[in-house]
Amino acid sequence: MFSSHRPKMGLSVAVAVAATTAVVGALAPPAQAFQIQNHERVTRDALTPLGVDQVALGQILVGPPPGAGAVGSDAFFFDEFRHIDSANNPVEICNLTQEAWNFFTPIILAGARPSGPGGSDLVDGPAARAAFGGLAHALQDFYSHSNWVEDSIAINQPDRMPPPLMPTCDPAAFPPGLHTGFFDIQANHEDLLGGCPPGGPPPGFIECHSTLNKDAWNSPRGGIMVPGSNPPINYFDLAARLATTATVDLYNQVRDLVSANAGPCAADNLFQADRRQACW
Repeated sequence: MFSSHRPKMGLSVAVAVAATTAVVGALAPPAQAFQIQNHERVTRDALTPLGVDQVALGQILVGPPPGAGAVGSDAFFFDEFRHIDSANNPVEICNLTQEAWNFFTPIILAGARPSGPGGSDLVDGPAARAAFGGLAHALQDFYSHSNWVEDSIAINQPDRMPPPLMPTCDPAAFPPGLHTGFFDIQANHEDLLGGCPPGGPPPGFIECHSTLNKDAWNSPRGGIMVPGSNPPINYFDLAARLATTATVDLYNQVRDLVSANAGPCAADNLFQADRRQACW
């Protein structure tokens, strides 16, 4: 599904991506989310056709804390709301998506206000873009960490999109059996990366993240082929495709939110960092 040819980034952005990737690789469990390169690909596939420029896209992928971007957010692997982990039912899933929205959007709105001569700058554009990336990371992980894909395949609607997850989320609109996998880095000292107790998920949980996730094509669940798909795709491909569509929708939501709060010009400057159009 994804192209192996990536757009070239400026040197400073490339260095930032490499540095944060190294930190994430050292600190975060590789299966904690769509693998780093897959979060990058989903985000690029969604935003590049919308005209998001390379400087803005670089900061959306890897920006300053606490947002840290769609890639850098993996360094915060104890924050369940960033990864929609350990949610055993739709109520808990909605609680996490709402927590993510309520955490990231104030950072976006504060940073995306016009400032400087003629309002051509933003108060903190890098922070706002990194927060948007963190929010996109959480939304993307819903598709790789929940059983939404499995439920959709079971009813022969593989490309079904879910009811709204952000900014509002109604648990009653989701299948009652919807859940994500249990993950706790401290659950198994012999297998920290699995995040699952040696005896399986704890009482009350249906399955562990290690067996449910579709973070990559070669994860246990991600590599399963979607029955009847033409051309053939696996569960990872499908989760990534849905996550890409969801990221486009999130872009439109956040762009409208920034426009209502600070004006359309500020929204343009947020997603086109090289634009620097005067807003006053």
